Amino acid sequence: MAQSNKQALLEFLGAAGLAFVAGLVLAAALYAEAGPEAAAAAVQRPTERKMNCTEGQCHTKERDFKFLHGPTAVGACDACHTYADEKKHTFQLKRPERELCGFCHVGKQVGKVIHKPIMEGQCLGCHNPHGAANREMLRSTNMGELCKSCHGDVTKGRKQMHGPVASGNCSTCHNSHASDFPKLLVAEGRALCLGCHKEMALQMQHIKVVHKPVEGDCLQCHEAHASNYIMQLKEEPLPLCLSCHAQVKQAAQDAPYKHSAVIEGKACLSCHTPHGSDLAKLMKGDTVKSCLSCHDKPIQKPGDGVVQSVAELAKPGVVTHGPIRDGNCSGCHTLHGGPFPRLLAKPYPETFYQAFNVDAYALCFSCHDKQLALTKETEGLTRFRNGTQNLHYLHVDKPERGRSCYACHMTHASTHPAHIRDSVPYGNWEIPINFKPTATGGSCAPGCHREAVYDRVHAVVPQVAKGPQTPDAKGSAPATEPAKPVLSPPAAPPVLNAGPAGAWTSSPLSPPAKAAPAAEPPKREEKKP
Repeated sequence: MAQSNKQALLEFLGAAGLAFVAGLVLAAALYAEAGPEAAAAAVQRPTERKMNCTEGQCHTKERDFKFLHGPTAVGACDACHTYADEKKHTFQLKRPERELCGFCHVGKQVGKVIHKPIMEGQCLGCHNPHGAANREMLRSTNMGELCKSCHGDVTKGRKQMHGPVASGNCSTCHNSHASDFPKLLVAEGRALCLGCHKEMALQMQHIKVVHKPVEGDCLQCHEAHASNYIMQLKEEPLPLCLSCHAQVKQAAQDAPYKHSAVIEGKACLSCHTPHGSDLAKLMKGDTVKSCLSCHDKPIQKPGDGVVQSVAELAKPGVVTHGPIRDGNCSGCHTLHGGPFPRLLAKPYPETFYQAFNVDAYALCFSCHDKQLALTKETEGLTRFRNGTQNLHYLHVDKPERGRSCYACHMTHASTHPAHIRDSVPYGNWEIPINFKPTATGGSCAPGCHREAVYDRVHAVVPQVAKGPQTPDAKGSAPATEPAKPVLSPPAAPPVLNAGPAGAWTSSPLSPPAKAAPAAEPPKREEKKP
């Protein structure tokens, strides 16, 4: 008997358990379908005063947030609500909405500019009064989304977004409720930007050269929210800079010869820093290093042209041209664009031969005395002289095949004094110069003439080399040795010219001097037998 009762009890409990579980499942389904309001409605409305409305099964959804409004968190519903009818369990706000929030949140409406929802008392347009997923009790996941619901997309689809905009932190720059500055900004103009850009603020305090717009409003060059250009610029760097720098605009855009570094890519920002620098003209680095950042290798131009490398400037121990030594490439070049090839500031012969006229050498004569090429005789105008004969004049001042500066001198730097070349391009041939300096002169033996010697103290008198000798027994003539120079006092130097016969020969424009008659040998006395 006992055994059968036990079995009957177990069967009853099992059936009851299944019914209980089925009831829970059904309740959950009803809750999911009708929502918590329907479930709460199923609870009988109280007919007497309650101290905490969130207890039990009534207003539990008002606490279902990560962050709770203070009164909600402590169950002090009567901080904002008061009974309208206790028996009906109906409520009303203690004060009008604007006054209600302001009663606790003092000072949110202080400022010259008030946010429109605050002026209209629409605090609940932005805030949930009970709780939210964020500390500010915002109705959206972040402030950016909330502001966008009224102000639209301030980025206007542009790609480069300001950091606070990208992260939805509008309050970094704007006060939410009131401000003393336009557009509810937390500060005005430059001060607003430097509030975050501390490093730049410190830099501007100590920098020697400050870009003028930086002293004013950053919005002269930058967009506040977003841009389609780097660093939220209003335009591409080139048109933005040229909108102020009219003189550079003319050189960069209208000049026959343009500098690609100025009009392509980062444009002005390739060489200049936009805010400030310790160097003149807002240069990123000294001029020579800035130029070498591109010109340390050949640059292929459109078509077949090549801009040659000037990497020799970076080599230790080289003798640099004066403007290069002074760090001033603009001494010879117009850096933004100009009227002459190679961005030269003035005309300069680009060929080995140049019919002489002063205008053709305008660039060189900007610094060097033009008398170097106009004066035949001098005692101090140049070190390149044979006695008093000016050898610059000898080479350069010719009506047709004058040698240009390029024929003997490197333009930027050389391993020799006076920038003398090791060799000079002549079509497919590199003509060797073979320059050898001495204490008072020097010599060269280029491909264009035999070894020629000059001396400033004692002019070198040329001697004509001997002609070929009679072939020897083997049928070949021994090589003719170059004539050795003879030194003479500097009082009356001959007029010399570079010629193929060796040393400095008589000018081919003048008839050769007649050789003095050889002295007759003395007659021998015949002894009488």
